Amino acid sequence: MKSKKHLTTDDRTRVATLLHESYSLRYIADRLDKSPSTISREIHNHTTVIKPNQCDCLYSTDCTLHHVCGASGCKKKCKTCSKAKKYCQDYNQVLCDTMLEHPLHLCNACSKKGYCHYERHIYQASTADKEYRETLVGSRNGFDLTAGELAKIDGIVTPLVKNGQSVYHIVQTNKAALSVSESTVRRLIGASELTVRNIDLPEAVKRKPRRKPQSHPAPPASKEGHLYADYLALIEQEDIPTVQMDCVEGVQEDVGAILTLHFTAFHMQLYFILPQHASSCVVNTLDMIEISLGQELFSSCFPLLLGDNGHEFSDIEGMERSVFGGKRTTVYFCEPNRSDEKGACENNHKQLRKVLPKGTSIDRFMQADMTLLTNHVNSHVRKSLFGHCPYESAMRTMPEDFFIMLGLERIPAGDVLLTPALLAKRDV
Repeated sequence: MKSKKHLTTDDRTRVATLLHESYSLRYIADRLDKSPSTISREIHNHTTVIKPNQCDCLYSTDCTLHHVCGASGCKKKCKTCSKAKKYCQDYNQVLCDTMLEHPLHLCNACSKKGYCHYERHIYQASTADKEYRETLVGSRNGFDLTAGELAKIDGIVTPLVKNGQSVYHIVQTNKAALSVSESTVRRLIGASELTVRNIDLPEAVKRKPRRKPQSHPAPPASKEGHLYADYLALIEQEDIPTVQMDCVEGVQEDVGAILTLHFTAFHMQLYFILPQHASSCVVNTLDMIEISLGQELFSSCFPLLLGDNGHEFSDIEGMERSVFGGKRTTVYFCEPNRSDEKGACENNHKQLRKVLPKGTSIDRFMQADMTLLTNHVNSHVRKSLFGHCPYESAMRTMPEDFFIMLGLERIPAGDVLLTPALLAKRDV
């Protein structure tokens, strides 16, 4: 099969030249290293039809008709008028026998084409190239949608975007109602064809360039055996799932914080309220989770914890020991100022910030609010999960008791709400 089916301006000039010299279609295709069907479509799509100035009707010699168009004041014979063809019921066009006998029905090679009084079909390189460029540009502009289809898309997409749902989530969960792809929806939003705008899509805002990492002092001796290098060495030898942990703060006056636990394998993140932003509260929260799940289930679900160097994670012994006796997990730490080493957790905080924007006080919330927020965030369809939500992926692997004991449940796709309105009842 020939490659590069699109013809260039030089290719079209060569096609016109070879047609003037009466070469066959297959010969032209071989000379241009193209498929014969490509050359045939090019000629068929871009042949210029030149209408004759004289009457080309079969009965023009003996025709004496007047006023075929209904204009009684006209003194011309109808056969001399170019408009008569539209009104005369006896009009029968005559075409040149030489053109009809040509394999491509062209007049390029005819010596009489300059003064022929029949309809002429000529392939002209300049005209063909101009038509091609106009078609190429026109096919990439605008949207092939009716006003009704556009209104239907707007009615589906706009309310869901305002509920905090991503474009990918909306398209994946409304395939039956939406007749366009994700990229088309994004282009419609970018072209201001819908009520919603790019400013309503947090991911459409460009991020600032990342700062270059700086050198840092050596970690304290108290974290020996819990460093990031130790973590990398362990997961290289053993296939152990990792849960990344972090704390999200509210306003400066807040006493509490939110502990986030991110399951990297499922993109699932849990949120727990901390009454104080302190290490003792982190340990108490892990104790509460272990009591709810049991030692065995906790150890299987949280075998490794990877956190940063915040003061709230300073009690390594407390986080690792089990309330039932023995060890329940192993804790490791990223290098200082290297949040990218637990980038999945940091990246997933964008979902939380849709509901709790920066500058929102956290102290007014309770754990019930965090569980509700957890359920909505983890029911949001992700492109990275091939059209599934984190809960759907996690439920295939993790025991059902894990979700029951923590009060986790999947929210229907159409009811997912990722805006401050989700917890507005607590904003009092």
